Amino acid sequence: MASTSQPETPRRRRTTIVLAALALVVLALAGGWWLRHRSAGGAGGAGGSALIVGDQRGGVQALLRASGELDNVPYKIDWALFPAAAPLLEALGSSAIDIGGIGGQPFAFAYASGAKIKVVYAARPIDGPDRGRSSAIIVPARSPLRRVEDLKGRRIATIRGSAGQDLALRLLERHGLKPSDVTWVYLNNAEAKSALETGAIDAWSTWGAYVGYALIKDHQRAIGDARELPGQAGFYAANDHAIASKRAQIADFLARLSRARAWLADHRAEYARVLARETGLPEDVARFTVEDLRTAPAPVDDSLRSEQLDILNRYKAAGIIAKVPDLSGAFDSSFSKGQ
Repeated sequence: MASTSQPETPRRRRTTIVLAALALVVLALAGGWWLRHRSAGGAGGAGGSALIVGDQRGGVQALLRASGELDNVPYKIDWALFPAAAPLLEALGSSAIDIGGIGGQPFAFAYASGAKIKVVYAARPIDGPDRGRSSAIIVPARSPLRRVEDLKGRRIATIRGSAGQDLALRLLERHGLKPSDVTWVYLNNAEAKSALETGAIDAWSTWGAYVGYALIKDHQRAIGDARELPGQAGFYAANDHAIASKRAQIADFLARLSRARAWLADHRAEYARVLARETGLPEDVARFTVEDLRTAPAPVDDSLRSEQLDILNRYKAAGIIAKVPDLSGAFDSSFSKGQ
């Protein structure tokens, strides 16, 4: 897509500031670099080496801090912050980080692309009125598009193989459209937000704080969201090197994560304040995001394999991947025993 130079205006300056807050930093996605900083863990633990944790926009770090689960950690945690799952998975596959939180959809795409990673932890959304509202297809306020069916012949921006693309595929199918009925425009979330504002695209399929900001601050509209679809599991994945060399740290970290998510059930407002403070998100956007984060740990079992096969078959049918991989090496259930 060709780009054109535009003069600096107050609106464009505001958009620049917003994108920085949503992504935390301006990350060079193609170059594969990220912001890293260290938590207040100790130097002890198994082997005394730091656990390098990939986090999307600081959300899990803020949750662990708000719940007190970063207190008295007997090893150091280095946090690597990413704006989306794709660069996180690239870093995980290259062993630049040890473990990271991602959705099942980008995991499927990365695994089909040959990433040497395994699911070590899973969580499923808890049903409720807000479940799925922060995964949505967004259009401008004055767009003529009112329903998912109106997307036929239109341009949808998303990240290839992401939760946003899988959401769009599922909604298109539910409303009688094929993947070929739309034009896919592959942009990262910052690029897609700008493209929607300039009219370079017709719709944007995204998730989390990006949806919250679009609806609350930009007064854009959702023409479809995940509330009308069955929930899907989210994962923590690790690479083989980390599983072999940092098993004790990973097990302890995942136990802290489970406790923090249980704490969240009755402390959503408190977590939203910490999330807003640590990420720069407006507090109302943080609250919107947090309301859709109610999850419960799930076993790493055959139900996850079945769900991953559904995603992979959908991606293959849409031409996103060339073939469905063998999933026999994609899961390590040893960390989920006793959950």
